[in-house]
Amino acid sequence: QDVENAISAATEAFHATDDDTDDTASWSHHSQTSNRASILLSIANELRQNTTRLADLEVQQIGRPCKEMRFQLSRLPEWFEYYASLLRVHEESVKPFGPGYLNVTKRVALGVVVQITPFNHPLLITVKKLAPALAAGNTVVIKPSELAPASVIEFAKLCTKAGLPPGVLNVLLGGKEVGECLISDTRIVKVDFTGGPSAGKEIGRQAGANLCYVTQELGGKAPMIVMPPPGGTQLYTAEKLNEYLDPIVNGCAFGAFIASGQTCIAGTRAIVHESIYEIFKEKMVLKVKCFRMGHPECTDTTIGPVITSKQLSFMDTCVKDGLSSDLESLELLCGGKRYTAFQDEKEELNHGNWYEPTVIAVKQKSALTQEIHHNNILFQTELFGPILLLVPFSTTKEAITLANDTPYGLGCSIWTHDLVEAHSMADAVQSGIVWINDHHKNHPSSPWGGLKKESGVGRENGLDAYYEYTQTKSIVVNCNKFDSDWFKDADARYN
Repeated sequence: QDVENAISAATEAFHATDDDTDDTASWSHHSQTSNRASILLSIANELRQNTTRLADLEVQQIGRPCKEMRFQLSRLPEWFEYYASLLRVHEESVKPFGPGYLNVTKRVALGVVVQITPFNHPLLITVKKLAPALAAGNTVVIKPSELAPASVIEFAKLCTKAGLPPGVLNVLLGGKEVGECLISDTRIVKVDFTGGPSAGKEIGRQAGANLCYVTQELGGKAPMIVMPPPGGTQLYTAEKLNEYLDPIVNGCAFGAFIASGQTCIAGTRAIVHESIYEIFKEKMVLKVKCFRMGHPECTDTTIGPVITSKQLSFMDTCVKDGLSSDLESLELLCGGKRYTAFQDEKEELNHGNWYEPTVIAVKQKSALTQEIHHNNILFQTELFGPILLLVPFSTTKEAITLANDTPYGLGCSIWTHDLVEAHSMADAVQSGIVWINDHHKNHPSSPWGGLKKESGVGRENGLDAYYEYTQTKSIVVNCNKFDSDWFKDADARYN
């Protein structure tokens, strides 16, 4: 009944009166474009005023450190501001139909759309999906993760306060069964999902049976390619080499361990040139040992727990199996087990799902390096935790081969001072998002999605997302008097 109520409310809001002279014209009507932009800006303002409260709620739900969540949520208003601006300046197009005709195309809303969001970035991913959907004039039913629904519910209340009409946004709680009921309803026209590939495939099958549009952001196993300093290490003193490598180590540590590695674009594989491989290993271990594990609500905590004990067990099993399958070739540099060393007033945290930040390395470059990478579970499976794999390479071609050697193709970062080389490598890497000398950076205007099927289909962010929440209506006008009689005139032309 809850599913029926939510979809009915969204359907009614979408198909409200189409009287463009009436203040109650439907949310999707072209006369409401300016109104939609104004409401999006109001939502941005409500988000900005409630950042700390919402961030603290997310900390309580998923255990990510408050430092992370307060910064992440402080940027969410940008998505609504971007799409409000897009509505103000977006122009329709006129096509070169031919002499005597005017062909105008318009982007129109799809209808009632379902958005299914994950636990790891409850509000960020909700906002990335919702802002373009609302801008385009759709009505939305959101099913947040059953592990992290609270902040999404509070955000929906803020949207109502900002002036979003009744029925335009609906939040529905529940698990897999609720999702299946939503997707199978014939009134739904699009499903937007973020999660794992196995669930994505099932959702795609169900959506296909219902002839729904689908956007999915799925798995990742992002490589971080670390190139040697220009000219080679032989030209560098120890001090100069530190100046080159230290920022890269900091960047790769951020790429790998932010959110305790629980993000689809986490830099899980550092592919490092053999000339700097040993010193990179040393520096990364020293960096990881500086991380501060503690209560997520403490501002000095930098590593929080993983989401569930089930996930903790999965990661730990993969680490043990991966190491045992290649004992001669892999080495555990740090971590590799559950963290239970909290003491005194923090001792109760030992009951939580903390996993030691883990670094595992291929011992040295050999003829078997690519084979190990291709066959070992650690390099091929999305672990979704604070685990970083290191592997050396000799040539740029080999680095690209290793980077592309997974079923995934979502994110990648390239670390080098040679920007010509970086652009060439970016073209060769099979990833939908490539950062050069950075990782994780996101912007509402920048397309976000994978190049390989296991990483999803479609795009979030930017014009791409707006277009994926609309369809094109083509209006063809004959600018002359219609004077043809096809059935009488032997010379009449059909087209």
